[in-house]
Amino acid sequence: METGRVNNEQIPGTTETAAAAIPPPGPCRRTPFDLAPLTIVLPCAAAGTAAATTAIALDAPLWGTASAGVAACVLGAARVRKTNIWRILGMRTALWWRNRRENARPAHTEPFDVPIPETSGDRCGMRWDGSHLITMLALDRAAVTPTLLDTADIHSSSVVSLADVARCLDQFDIRLSAVDVLALGVRTQGPHNVADLYQKLLGPLPAAASRTLWLVLRFDPLDNAGAIGNRGGGQEGMIRAALVATRRVASRLTTRGVRVSVLTAVELAAAEAATLHDTEVTQWSENWRALRNNSIELTGYAIPPARLDSGVLTSVWALPGKSVLTRLRLTPKPESNTPGRRGTAVALTALVRRDVTGGPDTESDSAVATLGLLPLPGNQRRLLLDGGHLPLSAALSGPAAAMARFTVPVGGCGQVIGATESGSGVAVPLFGPSVRRVEIVGSLGLTQLMVLRSVAVGAKVIVHSARPSAWEHLVDEVGAPAALSVSSAGGSHHAASATMIVYDGVTSAGQVSDATAVYVRGPEEAAGPDADVVLIESADAPGQLVLRTAGEDLTVRLVSLPEEFEYLGATATEAEALAPTA
Repeated sequence: METGRVNNEQIPGTTETAAAAIPPPGPCRRTPFDLAPLTIVLPCAAAGTAAATTAIALDAPLWGTASAGVAACVLGAARVRKTNIWRILGMRTALWWRNRRENARPAHTEPFDVPIPETSGDRCGMRWDGSHLITMLALDRAAVTPTLLDTADIHSSSVVSLADVARCLDQFDIRLSAVDVLALGVRTQGPHNVADLYQKLLGPLPAAASRTLWLVLRFDPLDNAGAIGNRGGGQEGMIRAALVATRRVASRLTTRGVRVSVLTAVELAAAEAATLHDTEVTQWSENWRALRNNSIELTGYAIPPARLDSGVLTSVWALPGKSVLTRLRLTPKPESNTPGRRGTAVALTALVRRDVTGGPDTESDSAVATLGLLPLPGNQRRLLLDGGHLPLSAALSGPAAAMARFTVPVGGCGQVIGATESGSGVAVPLFGPSVRRVEIVGSLGLTQLMVLRSVAVGAKVIVHSARPSAWEHLVDEVGAPAALSVSSAGGSHHAASATMIVYDGVTSAGQVSDATAVYVRGPEEAAGPDADVVLIESADAPGQLVLRTAGEDLTVRLVSLPEEFEYLGATATEAEALAPTA
């Protein structure tokens, strides 16, 4: 079947002519009630009336009475950063009251498991969030492949199209209230000295080394009375309907080459805790602009409709800080003339959460302003902890097919290796649950450079080497034994916490841990056939190597910084022979 494209994104089953006819998503149409809502009109009228009444009581002349009333109305209608003064006062009061009360925000309700029919004991976790029943899916890439990075684009073989997600809102007799696409990405998480060096190498590249992707499905029983009745009614029918909807979404995404897992109750709770850095919602305190817990600060921003495009959604992964979380929420757009009745269009809102340690960062604030992200003062708890909606004025809307303009990469890109001839950055995971075996065919310098970058993105590395003295300088420079340590050949080393074990000139004695095994081969040796990732250094072209994954080869130009070779203890001649400088 022919495939069409919208903004270079595939729309399965659509011809190019049909794709061109799909209207792009646009801002939601605003009514007079949106421009002058009652929450503004009524307080303004009350303030004007009160001012005029006071003027009359003070025997003011008619022109003075009218002026007082008009001035009070105008003052009340004034907006600061698009927020009405009455709204600001209300939010300030609500924030003060929440912080004054003890345990102002109760913990999430506990998730529970339900069995999945026709499986060997599989379970689906569910949790109540107000009137909605929530289920979650975890998405991961099906194979290890490289990612190409440009400053405003990510080229990955494993992505989720928002058009596919949008089509899951209406499923025959079942309707979902919303689907959240949650992505939590981290650029670096190694020792500060190594991480800072790697950040310098990355520059503006949107390189999230690790990126966890979830789908949060929101099921409203009141909106699915018919579907619940068709499945037996009552609580059992409700559970069945929510479970069917969850499995349908999982099945659709599986056909797109993505590995999908239905989370159990324990996994659902762990996923929600992971989005909050393994803390409870009650541990966070709210101020006007952010949430804080000890040294971690979470700040939420909205992407306005005028800036909501694939370039901005890509660039947020280059924001400095501890991590970045994005929430793309798809909801059915109600018909404008029938409130509460959903139409055929889909509304998309984008929330970006920037996580930093310490305090406000001028560099980070400047990057946020450059992207055009809108602060959300006074709404941090409601949006970041309570899962609240952004206003419809912050949404793009259009047919489900139009959402193919937006895709979300599945999984992190791993560490940057180098660049293509065209200048795109090349990254690939060298450790992690999906990478069992890596082989590096080439010099010791190449191996150590890859290990150094792995440490920068969070690897816990143990090296078994026949030449341990050659690794001592790198270990000393890193200065973090928990992140990088070396064991002599034939020696024993506790590897329970390791995520990467390097075998340099020694053989593995039957590795049983979950760590990725990295085998170092000499230039004259051949790589094994079972490796997930193979790096082959060119003997004829210094600074060039072949990256082999899933049976495909990609020629990469190694890119590095002079400071990296100081960590390796390489001479200027050795550094020049290994790679050009960035």
